[in-house]
Amino acid sequence: MSATTTTIRDAEDAIRRRFVAEGFRGTLEYDSDKRIETDRWWYIPFCWIGCAGFIVNKDDLYVNRLGSTLSLEQCFWGHEHGVFCDLVDFTFSPDTESAIASRLLLRFKHMHPNAGGVLPSEPVWYRNSEIPAALSSQFPVFRRHFVWFGIPELLHSYEKEGLRFTCDLSKGV
Repeated sequence: MSATTTTIRDAEDAIRRRFVAEGFRGTLEYDSDKRIETDRWWYIPFCWIGCAGFIVNKDDLYVNRLGSTLSLEQCFWGHEHGVFCDLVDFTFSPDTESAIASRLLLRFKHMHPNAGGVLPSEPVWYRNSEIPAALSSQFPVFRRHFVWFGIPELLHSYEKEGLRFTCDLSKGV
């Protein structure tokens, strides 16, 4: 589907499909005057506790459910940089200072096995003691990470410290 052929109805249907997939029984109702459209996505202001609405990509109808802990501006910045409220593959620029990467990893959740080899059922926070090993074994690419809560720190490092990165939806295990 291309951005020129998708409509707001397609975006709303994509949200409804996500509702069904997640077992949500609510009805998609929102104030269309608060909807935002760019050339690449729509923001749908369907909000409730824990959700600040949705961004739906025009090219693939991916639905990014926005966590409510961030401002909309931070959500939009994150989305524009590939940081979704989902598991992502996050790649630091190879010239990233280790102090910056270490600090940012504290805001990432991961899906790696624990010391006993057990995979977590949902993303877990890095502990301070795990950061050096994570950097030495994964840098610059951190696969299957939940980075959403790190958007404020990513934005700060991007604007003030020259951080550069790429971020894409994870394709699976």
